[in-house]
Amino acid sequence: MCALWTKDDKDDASRKRRLVLDLLEDIRDQRAKVKLDFEESVTSIKEITATLMEYDDQSLTLEVSALKGASGTWIGSEVSCFFRIHDREVRSREQFLTFDTRITGVEKRPSGMVHFIMALPETVKSAQLRRSVRVSVDQRKVPTLKVWRELPSGILVSDAKPLLNSETDAARGLKVDNFSANGMRLLVANALMHEALPEQRKGEHFSFHFQAVTEPGAPGATFWVNAILRNVFSDTQKGETALGFEFISEGFVDETRRLVWRPLRFDEVGGLGKFIFKWNLDLYREKGIGGA
Repeated sequence: MCALWTKDDKDDASRKRRLVLDLLEDIRDQRAKVKLDFEESVTSIKEITATLMEYDDQSLTLEVSALKGASGTWIGSEVSCFFRIHDREVRSREQFLTFDTRITGVEKRPSGMVHFIMALPETVKSAQLRRSVRVSVDQRKVPTLKVWRELPSGILVSDAKPLLNSETDAARGLKVDNFSANGMRLLVANALMHEALPEQRKGEHFSFHFQAVTEPGAPGATFWVNAILRNVFSDTQKGETALGFEFISEGFVDETRRLVWRPLRFDEVGGLGKFIFKWNLDLYREKGIGGA
């Protein structure tokens, strides 16, 4: 009988476990509050928050100050844990995350505090659920955008000359059409396309640097992303080409002004989800006003 557990499976499981342990370290070190969400059959208490006290490669212990006492009836209960942490490299970015686990033990400490011992979760997911939300935007929401063919990690940012730059090319027909937390679509006038990108191949990798703002004039956040070109559609009547990209990694500039890339941790660009949420909310408000 052949082995069903391959080396790739083991490597993937090991990567996921390392990611879980790294995030637990961030929760502990940042003293992030963890919100516990139980089924109604477990408890009627809606707002239960906890603090991560300790963890290892098998379990984690949360201190639950909202409870005065807890019996063994909690053991075996399934629970969803929600938390918010700051990105390690870009502290201004926040990530909203969640994992599912179960309670394996309950302790009442001499201090009177209740501790839940929980099984180590298998994986952590984004709590923002923005992956499938694609929002129409314009240059007011993404005031700056630069595009290169894929930039190598370690390159000096000052040495990288972009193929497209909204600061000069917006007036020549470069537009952002829509955004999601894991991709975007650009519209490029065919004349500009012929000049900057005369040849495009699906599957080719590009690098982007852009700024996002919640509303015109508001402080913005900057992002570095690598993306793969997924589709190309030229509209001869409109005289423009639509380019659809999927984000595959994100980056930051280190203290030496060199670019550093890292894989996406939850299939989306960290910190971008809150802008997608706000832009999507603004569209609903505008439709509501228009339909009144």
